Amino acid sequence: MYNKHWRDIVGKTVTVKYTAMSSSNQPVQMNVKMKVAGVVDTGSQGATIAANFDAMHQQLADAQADAAPTYVNVKIGNTKYVKSTTAAINKLKDGKKYRFAAMSIGSVLDTINTITKLATDVLAAIAGISLVVSALMIIVTMYMSVSERTKEIGILRALGESRRDIRRLFTSESLFIGLLAAVLGTGMAFGIGALLNSALYQVAHFTMISIAPGNVVFAFIMAIVISFLAALLPARASRLNPIDALSAD
Repeated sequence: MYNKHWRDIVGKTVTVKYTAMSSSNQPVQMNVKMKVAGVVDTGSQGATIAANFDAMHQQLADAQADAAPTYVNVKIGNTKYVKSTTAAINKLKDGKKYRFAAMSIGSVLDTINTITKLATDVLAAIAGISLVVSALMIIVTMYMSVSERTKEIGILRALGESRRDIRRLFTSESLFIGLLAAVLGTGMAFGIGALLNSALYQVAHFTMISIAPGNVVFAFIMAIVISFLAALLPARASRLNPIDALSAD
């Protein structure tokens, strides 16, 4: 009724039903009339009813329900005092028993940042190990290429190719392998990230995985550097004597 003309409900008296708890921890069904003072859009949180403390306290007391407050909202004027205020509240005691357990947005963000940093460190360690393994695999691949193409190297040297040309041959092949790996890795990262975002968005309604252009550029630079360094040892095949290379089995 009030979906399109929701302002019309302001000032109306409505019946609110909710469940409270008694002092003996038993449910108490509340059925009270309240006057609407305003309407707030709570987004995806669903329907929310807010009433002032005096009204709620009187309603609960009349229904013989537990009217003791369970939490208190504290508004701090300056964000730089959030942590100190939270610490001061947590130190409040009633004899030997703490009276409050304060939690602020800052403490929640600190926890999230700690978890995020831990996950980042773990992923960075895995990435580092992957880089070392990829470099070793490029070296092994290039050494296999050298051993299988020894006669080819000898023929090229006999035809007048210099050692620098042979080094360029193996270096360019290694760089091509590195670039191909970077393209495949980047494509898989975007593909898997899109699938995970699609699945996680149904739960968190938030894009969890985001790949920045700088990360892509860094990945390609690292692929080129690693493949170039991995090609240095196999490229020493350019030092082979042409006669020995031609006579190799």
